[in-house]
Amino acid sequence: MWPSGKWTERPLSCTFALQGGSEAMVSPCRMRAEDFAQMVDKIPRFFLYGEADQEAGLHFLHVETIPARSILHDWHIAPHRHSNLFQLLLAVGGGGELRADSLTQDFRAPALVTVPPGVVHGYRFQPGTEGWVVTLSDSFAGEILGPRDAEIGPVMTEARLMPLEVNGATMPALRAQFVAIAEEFRSPTLGSLAAIAAHIRLVFVAQARLRQADRQAALARDADAALFDRFRTLVESHYRDHRPISAYAEDLAITEKRLTAACRRVVEKAPLDVIHARLLIEAKRNLLYTSMTIAEAGYALGFRDPAYFTRFFTRRAGMAPKQFKAAAGHEAVQLLTT
Repeated sequence: MWPSGKWTERPLSCTFALQGGSEAMVSPCRMRAEDFAQMVDKIPRFFLYGEADQEAGLHFLHVETIPARSILHDWHIAPHRHSNLFQLLLAVGGGGELRADSLTQDFRAPALVTVPPGVVHGYRFQPGTEGWVVTLSDSFAGEILGPRDAEIGPVMTEARLMPLEVNGATMPALRAQFVAIAEEFRSPTLGSLAAIAAHIRLVFVAQARLRQADRQAALARDADAALFDRFRTLVESHYRDHRPISAYAEDLAITEKRLTAACRRVVEKAPLDVIHARLLIEAKRNLLYTSMTIAEAGYALGFRDPAYFTRFFTRRAGMAPKQFKAAAGHEAVQLLTT
């Protein structure tokens, strides 16, 4: 029979923070190695927070709500570590800060946190925070993820905070898993250990998928940024030529759709808007800092029809070229950048 923890069925909302050591820990490179090692040695090791460190049993498991322990410590769990315990925390609603070892990250819940054994961590919760903390021995966690689970294995070695989409499919599934784990822990019966292991395994799988999605998104962002830089270089060379977007896409050896997607993700603009923004900057420069007439300023930018240039400028700048030119002077810098 597992010890039962304090439980609540009330709607959950939370804000929390993981704290991890002193500022010196965040920048250990500024310290001598022996000083850093001594400082780390001073960080308390607990079994469960506030309890003397001890060896966890083969299938040790503890489940409690976030308030059950944190409310006793003014919602602040000071930096500490566990010798052979793995922790999962699911928070729903709110926001906060995560610090684990050298990692510091602001976030808004819902979020999933994983803390492997030995990682220095702490929590600072907003009063009223609710959620679940599942603690299990590393041996139990190792049984749940076996040798065949190499693609999921990194969840066992990395401290991570995974923000969750409130309306996404992952959050309801994770919440259901934690509810089921807590119910089995609170009222153990035939097969409860196996059921809990199955639910925890699904949590590990969800975390691994979130991690993979994060990596894929990061790779996509890097690819988009590189593509946008190449596009912007082409724009700088050809913005006066009024080329179609298809010509830029052809030069980049991509489709117009791919170019549009990259521009929208990087600067939240369509490719044509990027080109027009560059044209507008040059038009303003011509009007403010040269003696060109409006027609000449337009012609220098590839506009053969002065009326069309005036319409373009008015639509993009919010005022006619004549008005813009008249407003020159001490407002020049402001006008150029708006």
